[in-house]
Amino acid sequence: MAPRRLIEYVVTHELCHTVYPDHSRYFWRLLEKVMPDYERRRQALAINGAKYDQRESR
Repeated sequence: MAPRRLIEYVVTHELCHTVYPDHSRYFWRLLEKVMPDYERRRQALAINGAKYDQRESR
């Protein structure tokens, strides 16, 4: 249900955790390297993410 760009952000975020299992500056640098516009996507997810949560519709 979520837009592709937000799904791509979540998947990329989780894949970066396979390299850095935390949210250290190294993690964020890696995420930025593979997805330069991650911050814009992250903000969009923070604003709109709840409406895509299947648990919210129950």
